[in-house]
Amino acid sequence: NSVHDLDFQGPSLQKRTPLSRLVDLALRVRRWMVEAVQWLHRTLFPRRAHVYGPHKDSTVVGHVTFAQKMDDEHVPIHHMRVELWARTWWLGYRKLGEAYTGRDGRFRIPYDLLYARSWWIRRTWVELYTTGNHRWEDGRPVNDFVLFHAVKIRKGDLVGMIYDVGLVQLFYWEYDHSEGVPRVVIKDHDEDAPQSYAPGRVDALERQLVPIEVVKMEHLAQIDLDPGTLTIPMIQADYPENLTVCMERHEPGSSRSDAWFGRRMMNGMYASEFDRDPEDPELLWVHHHWSSYERTDDYAIPNVDVWFRLGDDGLPRPVKIRLTGALNAYEVRERPPPVRELTPDDEPEWTYAKRVVRVSGGLGTELMHHFAATHVNTEQYAIAAYRNLRLSPLTTLLFPHVKDVALVDHTANRILIKKGYIQRACALTPRGIDQVVRNTMGTLDWKGFRPMKPVSEAHVYARAANLFWDVVADHVEDFVEDHAEEIRRHWYELYRFSRDAVQHSVPAFLCGWLRRQLHEDDGTPAAPEDRDWYLTDHRIDLPLDGRPEVRGERRAVSPVTEVEDFEHADPGDWKNLKQLCTYVIFQATFGHTWANSKQYDDIGEVLYCSLGLRFGDGPDGVLAPESDYRIAPDLTRSTQMMWWSNVLSRTGYGFLTRNEDDDIPPGLIEKLESRRRDFAALGMDIDQIQSRTNI
Repeated sequence: NSVHDLDFQGPSLQKRTPLSRLVDLALRVRRWMVEAVQWLHRTLFPRRAHVYGPHKDSTVVGHVTFAQKMDDEHVPIHHMRVELWARTWWLGYRKLGEAYTGRDGRFRIPYDLLYARSWWIRRTWVELYTTGNHRWEDGRPVNDFVLFHAVKIRKGDLVGMIYDVGLVQLFYWEYDHSEGVPRVVIKDHDEDAPQSYAPGRVDALERQLVPIEVVKMEHLAQIDLDPGTLTIPMIQADYPENLTVCMERHEPGSSRSDAWFGRRMMNGMYASEFDRDPEDPELLWVHHHWSSYERTDDYAIPNVDVWFRLGDDGLPRPVKIRLTGALNAYEVRERPPPVRELTPDDEPEWTYAKRVVRVSGGLGTELMHHFAATHVNTEQYAIAAYRNLRLSPLTTLLFPHVKDVALVDHTANRILIKKGYIQRACALTPRGIDQVVRNTMGTLDWKGFRPMKPVSEAHVYARAANLFWDVVADHVEDFVEDHAEEIRRHWYELYRFSRDAVQHSVPAFLCGWLRRQLHEDDGTPAAPEDRDWYLTDHRIDLPLDGRPEVRGERRAVSPVTEVEDFEHADPGDWKNLKQLCTYVIFQATFGHTWANSKQYDDIGEVLYCSLGLRFGDGPDGVLAPESDYRIAPDLTRSTQMMWWSNVLSRTGYGFLTRNEDDDIPPGLIEKLESRRRDFAALGMDIDQIQSRTNI
């Protein structure tokens, strides 16, 4: 059965009500008024690049450092752009001088003292800029510097050869030490975030959010007033039709079949990691581990093992499912935890067990593959990049792909991950979620990474991932070689980037079972033939004992370089640089796109796959039919689930080939376009690949 033959229009099909149209219009009017005021101010009071004052006979000096006391205080901020400005009595702007901080964070701005003290100058100040977005004009990158901090100077104090503004400490891309993973400090999204969304991104988000926000609000109001008038099927019908609902409309039972189950586990949102069964190499094996994490007793969350056999079409067919853990409320305290093994002969429990696996896979995908591996993983490199890369051409290469992620992750914490939907809709507590994300981050490293090898020609996800990886690697190779001289000149920035990334990465992680399976008793890696069942290309290099050590802990992220200047670099550091850049771009673009865009396909039908199953009241617990709503999410969780899975899959802004912000290097777009047919042969439209992790 070909899903391409269905009249499925995906989550882009919106049901718009008069209220949603009115809200949308109001937002558009407000945005137009703000943009009009900003345009008027820029037109009346332009800031010209020209530096005023012919005689540079005096100097403004200062020292710029990070301000965070935990581990940043007095750490210099290198290569930051600093400008000396003045404003006239008729409100005109005059630039008096400019400079960059040195490696020690100190700056010197020569300026014309007499001009600065002229009667028409009303006030003076120093501005410090962060390197913002890059635009490409006529094939050349143009920096957009963004004002970060200003220091006032009393005009009357400008009297001698040197004026010292003193120590300027900036809370600048600070690491949030209250988190167990590398995250940036954002207390208020609108007040102290180190970045802001592009206007087009805000516009797109509002357009896609308003219609379904109205639907959700109507449901929540109905639940408060009279919950008996609302059912899960009614909630489902009020949202755009997803893939599995469309399949059931055309061919009932098709989305619950073994064939579809295997196809989605391989090529759906789950994109499962298939290992060979150590005891039977003919079988593929997928494992979901949950028992080590803090949980509540309200939802089932057994450990899951699924064994597959490849069919003649190259797609996996499930042959056995093992569920280890409580499946009903009576088994929660049972020790050892109960174990159930089911095969296709065990109907109808087999069908019920597949739903348990889908739910487990959905939760694992959201927390591990999606949030940890693409969102938080990209953020850790974004923080290191924005803290340290400013003059290096690597800003042009990386910044278009790492911007926005810190903003998105802050919102995700609030509405979805820690204090939001997920921790209320599954068995994991907030601490349990932290444990999952931290352990997952402990398995992620750029060094040695490559997307998983396809297990068959039908393994579309792996084939597409490897194809995209090759495109990005080719792009990075050309870019780095074309800008080699400048990259080497500013090698110090890469050194500081690498240092921050390593020192703030989480401890490397390998679960106890894998340690025993992949190592000898003395801790050395087992012989290759004894661990060839375990796929390694897309996993952290072993052994863990050889990883960098920080404060007594072996860390997950490897150093790119350990020297400040290129002339002292190891020959392998140049190769490391290219591998790192390829990895970061891959995870922020393709890696995120696959997990994010397919959410509505696989988590867009409440009864097909939610993120948690309640125990219900029956003795069979979660091994019960979909018609038993006692084990499904409640009405509130159901509409919230449909809301967020719809929103997250409906990114309408930030795509590689569309290049809405004109910041994607032309070489990457050209190389991607040259492989358009190859991607199309795999069912992938390159116009849908996101340029960054922006939702």
